[in-house]
Amino acid sequence: MAFTSSIRVLVIIFLVLSGEMFAFAETVQTDEAIKSESYNRKLQEFQETISTLESEQGAYNPALRQALLELGYLYRNQGDFLNAGITFEKALHVSKANKGLHELSQVEIVELLIDTNSELQNWPELDKNLQYLFWLYKRNYSEEDDRLLPVIERVGRWYMQAYQLHTGGEALVYMVKADDLFDKALSVIVSQHGEEAKQLPAILSAAAIVNYQIAYDVNDAFRMSHRDIRQAMIPNKRPTPYLNEIAVRDYYFDQSFHKGKRHLARIVSIYEAGLPDTIQEYAQALVYMGDYYLSLKRKWNAMKNYEKAFATLVEHNAETKVINTIFGQPRQVKPFGLPGNELPVNADSPYADVVFNVPSNGWPRDIVITAIQPQSETNLSVRAKHAVAATRYRPRFVKGKPVGSTGVTLRYIFTR
Repeated sequence: MAFTSSIRVLVIIFLVLSGEMFAFAETVQTDEAIKSESYNRKLQEFQETISTLESEQGAYNPALRQALLELGYLYRNQGDFLNAGITFEKALHVSKANKGLHELSQVEIVELLIDTNSELQNWPELDKNLQYLFWLYKRNYSEEDDRLLPVIERVGRWYMQAYQLHTGGEALVYMVKADDLFDKALSVIVSQHGEEAKQLPAILSAAAIVNYQIAYDVNDAFRMSHRDIRQAMIPNKRPTPYLNEIAVRDYYFDQSFHKGKRHLARIVSIYEAGLPDTIQEYAQALVYMGDYYLSLKRKWNAMKNYEKAFATLVEHNAETKVINTIFGQPRQVKPFGLPGNELPVNADSPYADVVFNVPSNGWPRDIVITAIQPQSETNLSVRAKHAVAATRYRPRFVKGKPVGSTGVTLRYIFTR
């Protein structure tokens, strides 16, 4: 009897729970249905409003701008970025027709298009949106107006990202354009705030990275053909007096190498002027300049910068923690880049986990691949091994001198 009663109780509990689960599922379905019905109702209302406005005053009725924006927001909130982009484009055309091509009120719509095309990963359209945004600002502000700076830097950093999305001369064009924009930003900052302006180091460091990449690419025949180089440089007002391939590569390498070096030297000078208050920034700037030298095979210059930075920190009684942050472990310097200037990496980018040793000269040795993702792409192991072997590292320093390190780990992410 007791056993039978227990069975009955379990059956009752099961039925109760089943009912609750069914009720919960029914509630979820009902909520989704309500949301869908609400969306469809709003969509129909906006479409009817837009049709009415077009019938009253035509396709460029000024009231259409707001109606189209609201419809675009509805699509975007629903995750329908394709229709959102089409709708925002229509709103932009209406705005241009009614307020003129140069009106800054268009910025709101252009920003929406930038966000939408970023979501869609529609890089050609995103490029057009950003260039149009820059054009709008240039039409409304003078050449040396501070208000140009945010958009100049934004478009310049987009060009750095676009470089990662292309190959050959098409990629190099983006770096050349970024270099020109950063030159413009530097001119604006200096004219408005002087040679020691606090805004300078960020732009100078980004410009140095761009010039490193140009120098590196034109010097690598496997990465960039002679034709790629000429097609990228000459239309962008960077002609060369040479026709011979080796001379052309040397010419553009020297131009970019020395320009990047000058940018980093300016950062060093800015922080040197603030010593001793800027000791850590000064030492770090020396180290970054050393990284630049080392990444472009100027080992002697690199080691001189590292040793000077280490000695300066010791001379100014810097904390051991500060010294170890910079010199306590090897750091990858090729491709050259500075913390805070990293380009975004897709979450699903393929990668390889690597373990290796770094001797005092900074060349990786005894490279072992411990994992790859995706595992099906077995060629990643070979590619990663070759890439890491070609990478230079700033070695660990002890008492001001470079020393070897073992068991260094790295996740090598393939960006192309």
